[in-house]
Amino acid sequence: MMDRGYAGVTIREVAAVAGVGVGTFYEYVANKQALAALTIHMRVKRLAQAMGAYVQAHQGAPMLALVQGLIDAQLGLVMDEGAVWAALFMLERQVSSPDAYRKHYDQFVALWAQALSASAQAPAPERVPVVARMVHTMVYGWVTQSLLTQGPELDRAALHAEVQRAVGAYLAAL
Repeated sequence: MMDRGYAGVTIREVAAVAGVGVGTFYEYVANKQALAALTIHMRVKRLAQAMGAYVQAHQGAPMLALVQGLIDAQLGLVMDEGAVWAALFMLERQVSSPDAYRKHYDQFVALWAQALSASAQAPAPERVPVVARMVHTMVYGWVTQSLLTQGPELDRAALHAEVQRAVGAYLAAL
């Protein structure tokens, strides 16, 4: 898929790579779109689990340190496989329903809310949801748009520095 794109890959090719017959493929997955959705879901789930573990391990840390560390962890996982994530972000736009997209987005907003609430200088409880949404929007938007428009060979250090600067300035202004 990385070379020919989602539309260019057949079920027979997917089954061959998986080492199963086409019939076996259909016993587990309804169609190529369902496989794509499952692939996206599993990648997002692993990223969310890693972020959740980071938050658990750093509860009580100063807000800026916890948030910047979480950005480091998230960007590290995504950028270590930048080409794969760029392809997944593009695929997500092709196959995900608005409800599925919202569900993943809200899952990450909830992770950011958990991180903010677990920090030593947490925002007021009534502000946590909007602050979490803004932080996620900055991080997710910057990373996805950078990967989609510049490709995975982009300057990782510059990407990282800019998002840290933007989020840090936003949090300092609270």
